[in-house]
Formats: sequence, structure tokens, C-alpha cells
Amino acid sequence: MYGWRGKIGLIVPSSNTVCEEEFYRMLPEGVSLHTARVFNPVVETEKEKEAAMMGMNTEIERAARELSSVEPTVIIYACTTGSFIKGPGYDREVGERIKKEAGVPGISTSSAVIQALRTLNLHKIVLASPYNQQIGKKEKVFLEKAIPGLTILKEKHLGLLNALDKGCLPPADAYRTAREIDIAEAEGIFISCTNFRTIEIIESLEADTGKPVVTSNQASLWLALKEIGVGGVKGYGELFHH
Repeated sequence: MYGWRGKIGLIVPSSNTVCEEEFYRMLPEGVSLHTARVFNPVVETEKEKEAAMMGMNTEIERAARELSSVEPTVIIYACTTGSFIKGPGYDREVGERIKKEAGVPGISTSSAVIQALRTLNLHKIVLASPYNQQIGKKEKVFLEKAIPGLTILKEKHLGLLNALDKGCLPPADAYRTAREIDIAEAEGIFISCTNFRTIEIIESLEADTGKPVVTSNQASLWLALKEIGVGGVKGYGELFHH
């Protein structure tokens, strides 16, 4: 039987091409992954992007209900933007909606990132993402309000609106973007977006900067495995040592 140690239910935007692949590569033996999708349309403006995120989130209950059919141990909504778009507390609200619908613990990527940054005791960080500038600014505000005492010292957003474009970026882009904004005062690095390839460069970036690195997919899987009570993941950064 697959999933003899636990089953992870995963809700992803319909146009996300990265998240599942990164989860599959990081999953420990005996943990299975089961996915449902919520529709994420192509947009042309920043205003349309925010509206699309909110429309996508109306499908969370439907996706959670579908995933409940496999009796998952936990369900995670793996969309960073979708889980912070309404500001502090919305990330937890998303998790509660999942739990209410599916009857199992529900978590969101933004909640996972918050817990990861707290666990690593990071107070001064830099932030890299493929997002458009408006979404990037919203994320900075969200994180600094959600974690009292956190300061994002520097940030860089690559300006992409549509998910398929983000999913086409090579992991080297994540590495280079993070290195461009890293400064001596920063205690850690956060690379945001579940549709941005990062897992190949986490340990190289940590080795080259001497700082812990948090990414959206890494943090999401870390928190899901904590919820299940499964450890043993190696090769994807300091976070999995906690």
C-alpha cells in the first residue's frame, strides 16, 4: 500500500507545473501524494491577477472534498499568493476551511512559511520571487505583520503575472535572484512561490551564503510532514533538521 506512513492531500492552482514535481522528489519513503486542482486563469493586468486569486480560492472546499476521498492525513493548499492575498490571518482561515470540509488538518503555504521562519529564528531576511511587483509588495506587508519583529531588508520580484511563465524558469534563476539581494545583515533567505523551481539550489545557496534558506514548496512539505509525524528528509536545507 502506498502511503503507509501517511497521505498528503495537495491543492494546487491548475496552471502550477512545479509544485507536484518538487514534492515527489522530496517525499520520504512511505508517504504518498494526492492532488486536486483549483482553476487559475491567464490574466493580463495586476488587478486581474488579484481577482483571479480570489476566484480560485472559491474552489478550495470543492478540492478538499475531492481529496477527502483518499482519506489523507493532512491537506495543504500549496499557493503562497492565494493564501496571503487577503492579509494576515487569511492563511489560517484557508486551513480552517479545508479542515471543516475534509475533516483532517488543513494548512496553507503561507502558514508553513511563517512557521518555518519562526522555527529558524529569523528576524532579518531577504525575499526573492517571480511575482509581479504589486503581489510582491503585498507579501512583504503580510509577512512583516504576521511575524512581529520580522524585517525584510531587501527584495526582488521578477515581474511575472502568469503561472506558466513562472514554471518555465530554471532553478538557476532562483539562485541568482537570491544572491543578488543577499546582504551581510540578512540572517536568512526566503524564495517565494510554489511554481518557482528551487529545491535543486537550496543546499548550494545555504553553503555559499552561510544562511538558512526557506522556499515555498520546501516549507509546505516540511509542515505537512510535521503534521503527520514523519521525518528523515535530507538534501533540501537546514529547515528539515528541525
